[in-house]
Amino acid sequence: MAKTIWIVNKHMRPPEYETHFRHIKYAQYLMELGYDVKIFCSGFLHQLEVDLIKSNNEYLEENFDGLNYVIVKTLSYKGNGLKRMYSLYQFTSKVIKFAKKTKKPDIIIHTSNTPFTNQLSSFAKKNNIKYIVEILDLWPESFVSFGLMGAKNPLIKIAYKMEKSLYTKADNIVFSMEGGKDYIIEKKWDKQHNKGTIDLNKVLYINNSVELKDFDDNINKNPFTDKDFDDDNIFKVLYIGSISLANDILMLIEAAEYLKNKENIKFYIYGNGSERDKLEAYSNEKSLNNVVFKEKRIEYKFVPSLLSKSSINILNFKQASILKYGGSQGKLFNYLASGKPLCSNVRMGYCLINKHNLGIAKNFETSKDYAEAILSLSQLSQDEYKEMCKRVYDVAIEYDFKKQAQKLINVL
Repeated sequence: MAKTIWIVNKHMRPPEYETHFRHIKYAQYLMELGYDVKIFCSGFLHQLEVDLIKSNNEYLEENFDGLNYVIVKTLSYKGNGLKRMYSLYQFTSKVIKFAKKTKKPDIIIHTSNTPFTNQLSSFAKKNNIKYIVEILDLWPESFVSFGLMGAKNPLIKIAYKMEKSLYTKADNIVFSMEGGKDYIIEKKWDKQHNKGTIDLNKVLYINNSVELKDFDDNINKNPFTDKDFDDDNIFKVLYIGSISLANDILMLIEAAEYLKNKENIKFYIYGNGSERDKLEAYSNEKSLNNVVFKEKRIEYKFVPSLLSKSSINILNFKQASILKYGGSQGKLFNYLASGKPLCSNVRMGYCLINKHNLGIAKNFETSKDYAEAILSLSQLSQDEYKEMCKRVYDVAIEYDFKKQAQKLINVL
């Protein structure tokens, strides 16, 4: 009899709304091997402010593109306040409630929003279910790293304790950032280097990925049209993603300000967030004709074509100590698939850009330094540029979903 796997991720979405395909691809490859897979996600899609369950029903079971979903009703909210925190707890509690009414799975793969979802690890242990916790974001550590709360804050101390407990109970811990083991060792939670409770042998690294076939198919089937991208004489600097304090897009715009007299270089910004209106106003105030704010949201099917029309793609972040553990931003792998050089204003731990010479990644001290790095990429010879593009795509091949999914399959 086929083993049953539940993939539990509150922030996952049905394919129509999804932009991060990690778990959809997991499910597809696991089903190809004969596993019976169910995906659990929240009915409220907070970034889109869409509620998939219009009735009072607690659950909605649907099949999307051959994948079985259990959509869980949770409260709606805006921002990052207490309602959002409660919805994390509410979602996990309802998954457990569902489990008590049906045949229990053999394996749970749980994308955990620690420390608010510990009850699922306890439920799995009690019911002899193999429990794999997946960590895509290090928090509460990120709260401390970005200065939102102090490390000595009593709530943070409790959160760290719950996080450690979660990792201890798990049969395997999958970090999407390469420095996950470093994090556990630095916290002195491991058995090998410290007198801790976590065995490093059960810690795995599986980064995000890209399905190259799908990416290339989208370029052909869903071409992105915009007259701004038709001029081959323009060096197009492209950013796609959130525009919030954590992304520090102001630094990118200030870099553009230094290059405003370079008529062949233009900056294109796609996305939305709390800082967008303010930054648009700043760009207008400074008369930055080389900065163009584009659509707040672009359907994913058009993203591959758009990225393929850029000259370089930008990864932009607020510098923070947490980045020393590496990154797993989904857009990084879409950038790689586009085969275009990258420029980042931070140098993360385990940096793919520097490791493989895919562009420039550096903790720039000033926006002027950032501008000079972008300018240097625009001045590469045609041969140097083409060679760099090839290196970028070669790395994308290594991070194709099929190869990364195999790492998870090996664990199972």
